[in-house]
Amino acid sequence: MVSLNKRTSMALFSDPTDHYCQRVRIVLEEKGISSEIIDTDKNNINAEILEVSPYSTLPVLVDRDVCLYDSVTLMEYLDERFPHPPLLPVYPVARANIRLYIKRIANDWCSIFDRLVDEKLKEAEEKKLKKQLKALIVAANPIFKEKPFFMNEEFSLVDCCIAPILWRLPQVGIEIPNNAKNKPVNGYMKKVFTRDPFIRSLTELEREIRSL
Repeated sequence: MVSLNKRTSMALFSDPTDHYCQRVRIVLEEKGISSEIIDTDKNNINAEILEVSPYSTLPVLVDRDVCLYDSVTLMEYLDERFPHPPLLPVYPVARANIRLYIKRIANDWCSIFDRLVDEKLKEAEEKKLKKQLKALIVAANPIFKEKPFFMNEEFSLVDCCIAPILWRLPQVGIEIPNNAKNKPVNGYMKKVFTRDPFIRSLTELEREIRSL
């Protein structure tokens, strides 16, 4: 592996199964950014990456002399460094709202999903968490119905965070019924999953979760 601080082109160290990594890959694809994607096991991170990722997490982005960690930081950095097409609104209040939505998704959806994937849970606890996550998603039907994307007319960084979770629902045994009540969320999933950048962001392992 070339030393992190000696790279001359952008590289993303990304676990091919991790939803936090996929959200950054989606941003790269949405913006058409050329970057080397280096598959890295999030449970076996080498010492060199740990030097720039103090919490032992992926993804890690190296852009010449810049080394960054934390998926949200990476997404915002890429959006500012490559402003077209924008994935954050122009106006400060709208930008702040997008950041709040991302925070809420992290606290509500991601916290539950991560436990289902990463922890060895007792059957009762697993069943409880699945029910909670499904309820949160179903409760968002009015939001998905209101605008083309999550609380926004255009695809944004919030969608980059939500889509990888929704794609992985079969992985944790959650199914959203295909009925009238859930038409908005199912329609949203179809719309996002068929976007070319989303499809290109998928690794081979991720493609095995669902049929395109």
